Parts: sequence; C-alpha cells; structure tokens
Amino acid sequence: MLKVCELATPAFLLDKQVLEKNCTKMLQFAKANNLELRGQTKTHKTVEGAVLQTGGTKRKLVTSTLAECELYADNGFEDILYGFPLMKHHLKRTFKLREQLDEFHLMVTNLEICQYLQDNFDPPKEKLWSLVIKIDCGNKRAGVWWENKEEYLKVARFIQNSSKLTFQGIYAHCGDTYHASGKDDIVKIREFTQKSLISIATQLAEEGITCKDIGLGSTPSCSQVDINLDDSANSGHNLDKIRMTEIHPGNYIFYDNQQVGLGSCKLEEVACRVLTTIIGHYPDRNQILVDCGFLALTKQGLGKQNNKRMIAEVDGHPDIILTDMTQEIGFVESSDTTKNIHFDKYPIGSILKLIPYHSCATSACYEKYKIREKMLLMNGSPQNFGESVQFPETLSFEVVHFSYLLL
Repeated sequence: MLKVCELATPAFLLDKQVLEKNCTKMLQFAKANNLELRGQTKTHKTVEGAVLQTGGTKRKLVTSTLAECELYADNGFEDILYGFPLMKHHLKRTFKLREQLDEFHLMVTNLEICQYLQDNFDPPKEKLWSLVIKIDCGNKRAGVWWENKEEYLKVARFIQNSSKLTFQGIYAHCGDTYHASGKDDIVKIREFTQKSLISIATQLAEEGITCKDIGLGSTPSCSQVDINLDDSANSGHNLDKIRMTEIHPGNYIFYDNQQVGLGSCKLEEVACRVLTTIIGHYPDRNQILVDCGFLALTKQGLGKQNNKRMIAEVDGHPDIILTDMTQEIGFVESSDTTKNIHFDKYPIGSILKLIPYHSCATSACYEKYKIREKMLLMNGSPQNFGESVQFPETLSFEVVHFSYLLL
C-alpha cells in the first residue's frame, strides 16, 4: 500500500471524501432550488466523477469534447449534452452517439449549422437531432448575443419547422463570473443571465416554441448556496409556465484556489493538490527547486492572486510560494521578499503540496490521478480510450475502488 512519501512526483492527488461532499452539496443546491443538475465533466473527464455528479443516476451531463460523450455513452450514461458549438466535422461521431443514446443533445450557435443538418445530414432512423441554442448573456465567448432577438428567433423557428431537428432549449455559460469583483458581482451576473434567458424563453413561447431546458452554468454562479436561485430566476414572469430548469457547473467537483478567491468555496473544500518533491536548495538566491514544471501545473495563477508573484500556494506553508516554472522544474521562494527561507524546514527529498489555481487545466496534465481515502492511497488504473473501466484489486476494506481514466 502506497504512502504519500512513496509516490512518484509530480502527482495529482485527490481527497475522495472532499470531492464526494462537493458533489453532494451541488446536488442538494439544485434540489433545493427545484432544478436539475447537469454536471459539466471537463474538470475530471472520468466515469467515477460523473457517477458522483449525477448522484448515481448516470443521467444528465454536459461535456466539452466528443471523447467525453463517447466515454459516457459507452459506460451507460444517458441524457448527454455536447456543450461545444457544433461543426460539420463533428457529425460522423455525433451520428453514432445519437444512434446509441435515447437522449443526446447538440449545441448550436448559428443558423448555418442547422441548415446544414437539415439539408445534408440525416439523423439515425426514427430519431431527430435535438438542438440547444447557446446564448451569450455578456460572457463574450460563443453564442447568440442575448439582445439579438432577430437571430435567436430565426434559429429557433428554423429548428421548430424542420423535419429532422427538434428544439430542446437554451443555455448560457456565466463565464464572466470568473472576472467578478466579489460575491455581490457574481450574484448580479447570475441574476442578469437568468432574467435574460427567461425573457428569451418567453419570447419563444409567444411564437409557439417551447424551451424544454433552460440552463445556465459556471461554478461561481452556482456556489452561492445562501441565494435561492429558483426565486430570483423568475421575477416578473409567470412561474407556472416559464422557469429555469437546470444548472451546469463543473469545476466544483475539485474546486481550486481561484474558486477560493471568488468565494465559491473554502480552502478545505478544494479536493486536489499537486505533490512535488524538493530537488535542491539555493540559499544564495533564496530559492528551493522542485520537480513540478509547467507540464504538471498551469501557470494561469501568476499575477491573479493576492500575492502577484505566486503561481501556486504551498499547502500548510504560508511562508513559501511557487513563483516560476520551466518545463520540468519549479522555483519556490519566500512569500515575503524581505525574509529568507528556513531551508532546514524543507529537506531535499521531502514533498510539498501545491494548491492549483485552476484545477481543470492542472488535472489535464495527468494520465493518472492518485486517490486518498482515510490516509490510504490508491493509484488509478489507466485505460485505453474505448475500453470499459476496470477496477483495481482490493487494497484495503477501507478503500473504495476507484480507477480514473483521463482523456
């Protein structure tokens, strides 16, 4: 049985109890607000993580890649939304998925792709292409702009009148919450997005077009659990007819230091750490070197945290921070430039735990996750894409068997 000190580093370590609590908390938040949770899988890209996100039902997911869709379809999941703007080169793979799944939805952002589907690409026999229109409510990424009534009505009308397409609903990603100044700003963005979506759904309803799903996403917008999302969503509208139906957060399963800064979670709710080994002391320049470079941890946190020099916080050691990285090596310095590092506290060969600023990007650096439960460690068994998930042999009666597959 492995101990932390025996792990090869750098390594991505997960606390199973914490990520289970995170998933349970978000499911409870959705239920309390009379909403469905359609968990985004891009943070973890695993079967086991998706089981936790769905509360074991294996229903309602949104993905960012077709590989994720295929993984979940092959492992018995249903009601999957491919949450990336549909393009022509996706269609051969989406055909197989539509054939395989009872409920599979595609996201569209323009009329052209809908016309192409209608004119050139038939769905599987006795099925229709189920389409969701992505709305941009201020994030300024993909989607039909929320004020462009002519465009979203045109797209929705075309889908509604098509013989091969069916209209599922609308969705907006509150990505601008990641740039919010604080909780009040996050709530303001979320409420604006909700009201914009309800307004659009109301306009569509007046045209005889029903939104089966009305959803929004982003972990910050769904992590303020003291706000009743169900009530704030529907202010000024007929609650019996039109309301929000689902939320689409994803990062919450792991959380990270960015989410701590945004107020989405507390530090103890961050389920992931990057383990790195000290490989050298350099007192002349007041630095420690570690074996964690930018292939093991994203640099996204630099300049975006309270200490502008910091890439990653060192868990349990506020006196030092990770400040720079090359491909394979990280540079640890004093958090206070006026103070020297106490090198005797950090022997060469000992392990530091780094708190990622962005867990989605960091987890993508690893082919395997390490799972910790009750101070026991287990190494996830890697799988080739397309194979069924295999569970490792029993290591202890105290360990729940996990095998994490990363795409």
